[in-house]
Amino acid sequence: MEPSAPRLQIDASLDARGTSGPETYRQALARLAQMAEHKVLELHIDEGEPLRTIPYGLRAEGHEILVSEPAKQGVRLLVRKRAPLA
Repeated sequence: MEPSAPRLQIDASLDARGTSGPETYRQALARLAQMAEHKVLELHIDEGEPLRTIPYGLRAEGHEILVSEPAKQGVRLLVRKRAPLA
């Protein structure tokens, strides 16, 4: 029997479904700013424009997208906070 993969600990959660892409991005950055480095944010976003832009923007800020998976409505992302890029 193979050992199962370790579960990620979720440190904070944000449900931003139903908000505009730019507002969702601002909310995600604000929540990440409140968190310590290496903590994990569970972020629920809508499909479409938010899914095309938000993961890209968070990566550009230096954060790591650990999981991107379909949810009952929209998409669930797990984002690991990284220190701001200098």
